[in-house]
Amino acid sequence: MMKNVEKEIINSTDNVTGFYAEQNKYTATFTFPDDEATVIKISANNNNFTSVPSASDEQCLRIVCGRPFVDFSGNSLLATSISSDVCDGTSSWLGDTSFLPDGDQSMAKQNSPDGSNQHRLGEEWTRNALGEHASVASFAAFSIALMTNQAPSDLVEDSLNAALDEVRHAKMSFSIASMLVGSDVFPGPLPPSNHQFDHDVTALALAVAKEGCVDETLSALAAAAEVEMIDGVLAKGATKGTKYYGVSSELLLRIRNDLRTISMDESNHSALAWRTLDWVCMVDADACDATKETVLNEDNLLNAFHRRFGRDFEAAPELLDRMRVAWKSIYTNQRILPSFNVTAGTVREPASLDSLSSSGITLLVENISHGGIYNRV
Repeated sequence: MMKNVEKEIINSTDNVTGFYAEQNKYTATFTFPDDEATVIKISANNNNFTSVPSASDEQCLRIVCGRPFVDFSGNSLLATSISSDVCDGTSSWLGDTSFLPDGDQSMAKQNSPDGSNQHRLGEEWTRNALGEHASVASFAAFSIALMTNQAPSDLVEDSLNAALDEVRHAKMSFSIASMLVGSDVFPGPLPPSNHQFDHDVTALALAVAKEGCVDETLSALAAAAEVEMIDGVLAKGATKGTKYYGVSSELLLRIRNDLRTISMDESNHSALAWRTLDWVCMVDADACDATKETVLNEDNLLNAFHRRFGRDFEAAPELLDRMRVAWKSIYTNQRILPSFNVTAGTVREPASLDSLSSSGITLLVENISHGGIYNRV
């Protein structure tokens, strides 16, 4: 990625004159450090910052999977990845390697990537793994926030169980990343962070709405959709140049099965977030209203979907349409939203699931809508 990029932005219309174009010209300079993260202020009205990790040449930053880990200043925190050509047994974040042939436990000998499609997929799974790794810390902080605000014990218990789920997800994801890139991949330390746990139900509700009801629910939906894409590849094969071209059927099965587990676990975590907001709305009407107005309004929910999936599923428009129906069904089925006067009543009526096949997407919608009834295996 270019480190200093200048781009002229010209405001114009179909009938713009040369003078208008010349007078409405703006130049912006973007700097992308290649060796460290950049902290960017994302709101002019408060101290809301986000931490953007460095990117390699021609690499676009993407939303990570799982529930984001956010510190007191609003920074989203991720560990960096560490790679080793030989597994020396020092990392416990690599999951089950019994999948490897001939009893060989070294990930490095599974594949020989050469900048291929498979290696790019491995980089994607490394980002996913780092997101799942950060989610462990996110649920630890969430558990403390719940207890600080005197939440019911069932919410605290489910939050602690969710953290254990995220440990398993991280191990699954680091294992898959290692198989794809051909060397062992595991996380470095989380960045130092500061946290403050106040008696503030509104702050708790806003955080759980953004990080759980929106971000993690969309992560669960993404995993369920990816399972369907892989099923199609396993049935028909992958076209050259597509995402899974060149990946063995054996490894694809492993990815598909792990993604299925991750998707359903994440749907339980989404249900926990919505149940937490149900509790907030019972104990603090002002916090409930602030959350619905600030985070869970229709425009924000639809925009969140578009930002997450606007380009990722362009090659599968029918699947994208089903995901959109599923997303709308999830948030319109929640008890706290029908009473909120959203735009033109478009969210008041639950979206029909008729267009959803009997698939992981359908099961995900049903599970979240019923408060998380999926049994962990």
